Amino acid sequence: MDLATTPVRPPPPGRMSNLTHPESRSYQLYILIAVLTALVVVIISLRLYTRLRITRSFGMDDWFCIAATILTLSYSALILKLLWRPGGGILGIHLWDAPLTHLVEYFKGALAESILVRLANITIKIAFLVFYLRLFGHIAYVKYLVWIGIGVLIAFVIIFISLYAEACTPLRSEHGDWLSNSLAQRCNDIAVPLITAAAYFSVITDFYILFIPLHQIHGLRLSRKRKIGVTLVFLTGLLAIGSGLANLIIRTDSRIFMPLDFSWTEVPVYATALVEINVGLLCHSLPVLSVLFAGRFTDLGKSLSSWIRERRSPRQTPQQSPRPSGDENTPDIAPNTNSPEGHTPAPGNETAAGDLKTVDYHYHRQVKSYSRQTGDGHGASPV
Repeated sequence: MDLATTPVRPPPPGRMSNLTHPESRSYQLYILIAVLTALVVVIISLRLYTRLRITRSFGMDDWFCIAATILTLSYSALILKLLWRPGGGILGIHLWDAPLTHLVEYFKGALAESILVRLANITIKIAFLVFYLRLFGHIAYVKYLVWIGIGVLIAFVIIFISLYAEACTPLRSEHGDWLSNSLAQRCNDIAVPLITAAAYFSVITDFYILFIPLHQIHGLRLSRKRKIGVTLVFLTGLLAIGSGLANLIIRTDSRIFMPLDFSWTEVPVYATALVEINVGLLCHSLPVLSVLFAGRFTDLGKSLSSWIRERRSPRQTPQQSPRPSGDENTPDIAPNTNSPEGHTPAPGNETAAGDLKTVDYHYHRQVKSYSRQTGDGHGASPV
C-alpha cells in the first residue's frame, strides 16, 4: 500500500478524495495568527519599553512575560506548520483528502502542540501570579494565595506532560510505529480525557487568578472613579476566560468537533486556544501600559472638552474685563507631590499621570499605604 496516495479514511457517500487540491479552511487560522501575532509583538514591545525606560522597574514578572511570549509565538509557528497551507500538514482539510504519510507527521506535531500550548498557558498564569506577588506580597494571606496557585500550576503541567507523552508516543514494543492500533487506542483513552481535564483546569484557574486582585480593590484608599478604572483593567481577563470556555464547549460538543474528521473540525479548537493564550498575554500587559497611555487619553479628552466649550461660549470684546482668577478655566497650578520624579500634571489633570498609573505608580503606592494602616505591610519592592 502506497501511503502517499492512500487517504486516511474513505470519503463519505457522494464525496471523492482529492489529495492534490483539497477543500481547505486553513486560511481561518493563518489570518487569525497574523492578527494576534502583530498585536502581541506591538503590545509586548510597548510593555518592555514602559518597564525599561519609563518606570525603570523591570522585574521577574517581565521575565515570565518574555518566556510566555516566546512560547506563544512558537505555538503559533507550530500551528502554521500543521496547516495544509502554508505548512503542508493535514489541519484544515478533510481526512479523506489527507494522505497517510501526512498523518504521521500530524501526530508528532499534535503531540508537541498539546505540550507547548499547556506550557504557554501555565507560564502566562504564573506571570500574572508573580505580578500579584509584586503588588500584594506584603499582604500575608494574598502571598499564600499566590504561592499556592504557582505550586498547583507547576504540579499540574508536570503531571500533564508526563501522562500525555507516555500515552501518545510509541512504546518499545511498537517499534516506532506511529500508526499502530495500540498507540491510537492508548492515546485516545488517555489523552482525550486528559486534554478535557486541562481545559476545565484552565478555566478554574483563570477565575482564581482574577479573584486575587479584584477582592483587594475595595479596600484601597482610592476614589470610586479610580477603583472602577483599576477594576476594568483587571476585568479584561474575562476575555481570556471567555476563550477558554469556548474552547471547552467546542471540545465537548460532538456537533462541532467530530473525531472522525478531526483535521477539519479541530480548526475552531485551535482558534480558541490561540485566542486564549494571546489574549491572556495581552491582558497581562494592560496594567503596565496604563502608565504609558492613561495620561495621553486624559489630555486628549480635556483638550477636546476645552475646545468645545470655547466654541460654544460668546467671544470676548477688547472692552470686556478679563475673567477673575477663580474662573474654572484658569485654575491655580500647584505641584502634585504624589507624581513620580516631581512631575506636575496639567491643570485639572490629576488623572493624567496618576489616575490609571494603576499598577506601576499610584496603585501600588496606595496598596502599600493601605497595608501599613491595617498593620499588614512589611514593605515591597517597587513595581
